[in-house]
Amino acid sequence: MRITLRSINNKDYWHQRWETIDADDVMQNIESYPLKFAIKSTKYNNKDQKILEAGCGAGRILSYLYKKDYNVIGIDFIQNAIVKIKKKYKDIKADVGNILNTNFEKDYFDTILAFGLYHNFKIDDVKKALLETKRILKKNGILCFSFRADNFQNYILDKKIKNSNKLENTKFHKLNLKEDELIELLKEFNFKILEKEYVINMPLLFHFKIFRSKAQKKFNEHIGRRDGYTLNFFGKILDKLLRLMFIKHYCNIYVFIVKKI
Repeated sequence: MRITLRSINNKDYWHQRWETIDADDVMQNIESYPLKFAIKSTKYNNKDQKILEAGCGAGRILSYLYKKDYNVIGIDFIQNAIVKIKKKYKDIKADVGNILNTNFEKDYFDTILAFGLYHNFKIDDVKKALLETKRILKKNGILCFSFRADNFQNYILDKKIKNSNKLENTKFHKLNLKEDELIELLKEFNFKILEKEYVINMPLLFHFKIFRSKAQKKFNEHIGRRDGYTLNFFGKILDKLLRLMFIKHYCNIYVFIVKKI
């Protein structure tokens, strides 16, 4: 278990981030994280399932499911993100909310998606969030979530954040857990693991301009969130080799699909 610190608190960080980008376009690449896993998760239930995206952010998954006519609602604790989503997609169901304490009824959802959410909490609040997730998820319901890995790649990236920040890093930013620590947490809350994958959201090589695809040579988060963070020919080859040889250390997140039992 390792904590990443920044000079601003978590909520202010996300407020500033969503303030600087527009609501997401619908994701296009169905093989990209997190859309690939959202689609996988919905296949465990029928089309009439009730879906929650907790921590929907700027709406890239929420808008995809909305456009596919799923019964889906998104919540996020940053109001400006919700305002932008609802302005762009007029009839979409999205509200300000926090997975630590929701207003949903017990056993309400068939499927809950939580990409990049739980690792924004300290460990006690991770447990509180999982308890609330379990409360509002039906028995045999599906939870799909990602969590930041405590491994070599994230250690290197976090050192870069720390060294580039001119202010002293004293405020909690993210929690990094090892795979076995996550598995123990899931057992504690009586979730059965159905699928597990080591995932690379933004490849480490993407941080180097020389390896980026032509379309993303100039960094644009809006495009990256829509299409995935793509590499050029040489970047893809090197990325594939790193995945084959060192995936547990090269991934930056774990993705779990689990069932409430």
